[in-house]
Amino acid sequence: MRHFRFVWLGLMLLAGFNGCAAPPRALDDAAQREMLALLMPSRVEIVEPFTRVKSFDDDATPDGIELLIQAVNALDNPGLMIAGRVRVELYEYVPASADQKGRRLEHWDIELTTAHEQRTYWNALTQMYEFQLGIDPAKIPPADKYVLAVTYTSPLGDHLTDECIISYSRLPAGANRSGTR
Repeated sequence: MRHFRFVWLGLMLLAGFNGCAAPPRALDDAAQREMLALLMPSRVEIVEPFTRVKSFDDDATPDGIELLIQAVNALDNPGLMIAGRVRVELYEYVPASADQKGRRLEHWDIELTTAHEQRTYWNALTQMYEFQLGIDPAKIPPADKYVLAVTYTSPLGDHLTDECIISYSRLPAGANRSGTR
C-alpha cells in the first residue's frame, strides 16, 4: 500500500508540472514567412572589386572570370550561405544605352544544392561564394568592357539578381595606351 502512495504522489506531481507548461504558440503561414524572411537572402551582390577577368593557369592569357558573390538578408547582414541555383551570364557591353547588355556571349549554371557543392564554392574566411568561370577566348569578341549578370534562384522559387560591368585591358602590364612613354 505504501508503494502505491508513492506512485500516486509521483503521478500527481508530474501532472501538476505538465499543467503549468504553456502550450506552444501556433503561428499562421504569414507570420512564419515574415519570420523566415528576416534570415533568408533579400539580395545577392556581385563583389565588384574582386570580380575580374583572370588567367587561371598563371600565364598572360586570361581564360576566365573570377566571380565573388555574397548574399545579404533583410537586416543588411552579408555572409549568408545560400542553397539553390546560380545562373551567371556574360554579355557584350553597349555604351550610351539604357540597357547596357548586348548580345549574350556565355552562360554558366551553378548548383548549390549539396554539401559538396557548398564546400567547393563557399569561402569561410571571406564569407562569400567564389566561382572560377572558364571562357573559350575564341567565342568572346575582344572588348574593354562586358556586362556580367547573376541570377540566384532559391529552392522556394524566388529570384534575386545583380549585374556589373567588368573592365578588361588587353594591354600587357606596364604598356601605355598612347604608345608613348
